[in-house]
Amino acid sequence: MFPARRVCPHCRGQSFEHLALATHGVVITSTVIHIAADEFAAQAPFAMAIIETPEGARLTTQVVDCDPADVRPGMQVDLEFRRIRREGHSGILCYGHKAVPAT
Repeated sequence: MFPARRVCPHCRGQSFEHLALATHGVVITSTVIHIAADEFAAQAPFAMAIIETPEGARLTTQVVDCDPADVRPGMQVDLEFRRIRREGHSGILCYGHKAVPAT
């Protein structure tokens, strides 16, 4: 399961095997966010997409480094670990995956 869970919602099992996911995938579906939450307003418009990795995991992530209107199903992307946002007054940095068009 992605993201990882402590208990399986189907069988209630608590023993899992860890699997490293590929750092690339394909866009399954996408949308362009024109009116974003306050913390992301400066980035609007931006593309959000569901990306499927070769292992079958699906991630919802922002697609960056391209025109949001160019993001389409079937588009090949690479997953990169990047800063997502700065949180709170203390400026805590939150990191996660973002997708970029494959080169």
